[in-house]
Amino acid sequence: MNLLRILFVFQCAFFSKAHSQFSIDSLSHIDYQALHGANLNDVWGYTDELGNEYAIVGTSKGTSIVDITNGAQPQEVFWLAGTESIWRDPCVFGDFAYVTTEAEDGLLIIDLSPLPQSTNLPTAIYTGPASNPWQSAHTCFTSESGYGYIFGANRDNQGVIILDLNNNPMQPQEVGVFDISYVHDGYERNDTLYTAHIYDGYFCIVDVSNHSNPVLLATHNTPNFFTHNIWPSSDGQTVYTTDEISGAFVAAFDISDLQQITEIDRVQTTQGTSVIPHNTHVKGDYLITSYYSDGIVVHDAHDPSNLIQLGRYDTYPGQTPGFDGCWGVFPFFNSNKAVAADITEGLYVLQINYSPAASLIGVVKDLATGQVLSGVSVDLLGAAMSELTNAQGVYKTGMAFSGNYIVEVNKPGYYPQTLQVSLTEGTTTIQNFNLLAIPPYTLQVTVLDESTNAPISNAQIKLVHPQIVHQGVSNGIGQEDFTLFYQDTYELVIGKWSYETKCLNPQIDATTQQLTVYLKKGYYDDFTFDFGWSVLANAQTGNWERAIPNPTTNTVFDYDAQYDCFDICMVTGNGTNLNPDQNDVDNGSTSLISPIFDLNGLSTPYLNYARSFFCFHGPGNFDDTLSIWLSNGLQTVLIEQIIGPEGNPMQWEYKSIELNGLIPFTNTMMLSLSIADYPGNPNITEAAFDHFSITNASVLSATNLEIGQNIKLYPNPGHDQLKIQGIDREYAYEISQLDGKICAHGLLSPTVNTVDTSYLPNGFYFVDIAGKRLSWIKTRQ
Repeated sequence: MNLLRILFVFQCAFFSKAHSQFSIDSLSHIDYQALHGANLNDVWGYTDELGNEYAIVGTSKGTSIVDITNGAQPQEVFWLAGTESIWRDPCVFGDFAYVTTEAEDGLLIIDLSPLPQSTNLPTAIYTGPASNPWQSAHTCFTSESGYGYIFGANRDNQGVIILDLNNNPMQPQEVGVFDISYVHDGYERNDTLYTAHIYDGYFCIVDVSNHSNPVLLATHNTPNFFTHNIWPSSDGQTVYTTDEISGAFVAAFDISDLQQITEIDRVQTTQGTSVIPHNTHVKGDYLITSYYSDGIVVHDAHDPSNLIQLGRYDTYPGQTPGFDGCWGVFPFFNSNKAVAADITEGLYVLQINYSPAASLIGVVKDLATGQVLSGVSVDLLGAAMSELTNAQGVYKTGMAFSGNYIVEVNKPGYYPQTLQVSLTEGTTTIQNFNLLAIPPYTLQVTVLDESTNAPISNAQIKLVHPQIVHQGVSNGIGQEDFTLFYQDTYELVIGKWSYETKCLNPQIDATTQQLTVYLKKGYYDDFTFDFGWSVLANAQTGNWERAIPNPTTNTVFDYDAQYDCFDICMVTGNGTNLNPDQNDVDNGSTSLISPIFDLNGLSTPYLNYARSFFCFHGPGNFDDTLSIWLSNGLQTVLIEQIIGPEGNPMQWEYKSIELNGLIPFTNTMMLSLSIADYPGNPNITEAAFDHFSITNASVLSATNLEIGQNIKLYPNPGHDQLKIQGIDREYAYEISQLDGKICAHGLLSPTVNTVDTSYLPNGFYFVDIAGKRLSWIKTRQ
């Protein structure tokens, strides 16, 4: 047992004695790499007539049965090799185990009744009726009423095959199907079947009282639209689901009214992390979830709308956002043992002592008006999740153990509150809050043309504070009024197509009243705002979108191009799954087309942009490219073509291309980017685009520029203006504080070499120009 696991078990034992009965203790461990050279898949349990307990373990190389009656000394009593597969899923009805696999071995049936007297266990293989056979399936479930459910078999739509096990458990009889689409997993009780449709992103509730004619009762999407498993509460009023996606949730749904299914809670083991939940199970009023690299996680579900994490046992030495760690858990032994199957680390026999959590609930209201406040952040420090009040102003949270805890309550526009509360296990504490509104003040932002002082209408304005984001559009006289609450440093961004976007960091308080910002004519887009780029596509997945990039393993990065405002760019296939083959460009093409721009009047126009392209070819010849085209409305010319495969992780590359001589200039110019992955030669294909501009001189990335040694900043120290001496062409610059926060950035040239610093607080700054870092101090006048 490694140190992390030892510390966790010690921590659980300590809290159990000092505060609570809840604990998870490790009894033993079996290394299946040493035993069979195999990884583990799913696991199930069986108890014989003498009360002996067994784990039915699916492995990559066969099926194992382990006697865990003495949890400290587990013994493998049966092994049956099978075709190698990473999917092997067991379930049990009576004295019979059923094991599915995605290897074409059929359904393995094992007669467990000879245990414990004999380990010579009869077996059989079932592959469906002769007229409609199947050979592989993803998972299975057996109900107490004697019906087996086969999910994801290689037949028809890969839905559900229903088997009657009652007459002869070794020779099932197919009695029905529910086959609207692929089903990944499911559960049945009291003639109600619950199915998880992973690729469709929803679950179904089905009446199977007539097994030959299932009736669909209801469907509902899950939070991350990748529904992996589903399990109902003991009273059948709630279902719990998992989405098998990085950073997804275990979610609770109220199904008391099938016409109005409602999500009532969602949780992660640690909020904001990218670990993947796998399968959740219900034991009484508790959820036990196999949670990949977070191991086994237990939640108190006495109140399904307030899932409280009690603790976890980490089976995996590390934390990853991928499919590593605990695959399955079986927590249903009467002894409260549980067996957990970790893919690479083996089988863990655990003892779980269940005990209810200490819950905290309340209502948050406006102190002056008494109105309930929704969307209030309530942080119980140390809890796994931060909570938000609902439409009725109600919050619910809690902790595993009794004790004194700090609660922080915050809503934009209100003064925050911090309070200490005392919580007791098994008890619900009520704590209401009344928040005092911050007195608002107004700010008028005026946007003018730098060269003419004329007002600019329809300019988009974003004013960002850590607590709240304000957005607006300038009116016919170039003005927009904002109601603000915080007297602090803001990030102000203003832009409009045919002008250069400007980013500022002004200090704003109630005395500021008005800010005037001048925009320079030109074409620039870092996609902070939507300036109207259009997408023309027929690809099945992976179309262009404006977004913060979501990373995938070894392909898409999680950042936009440098030296621009905010963190948005254009990117293909921006899904949440870390698997690079889940939401890339597939089965078609996708094109990104700019708004119209005018190149007339520019003596030496340069097209500047940052782009990235990834292609890793599959079987067959590759045929994927990223093509960038320039059109004048009548003619089109290829600017750049990047040919795959490359296979290297994506990174930004900056381009500056002179346009003279390539195509006649008009006032109807457009830029387009096209990427495709057509059927027949499947590839992982992605692209990104950012930092578009048209300039009268070449603009290269800071990493590719060299700047003369005679550059100087003056006056230094300075106040309202910073001038840069020694600029011989256009360069990008950034001004940052000591803590790395960027306060300003933009372009410098021989004719534009002065930066407005009037809005910056006094202090020490770094000025980065083309890879060179200089120091500058702002002081009072």
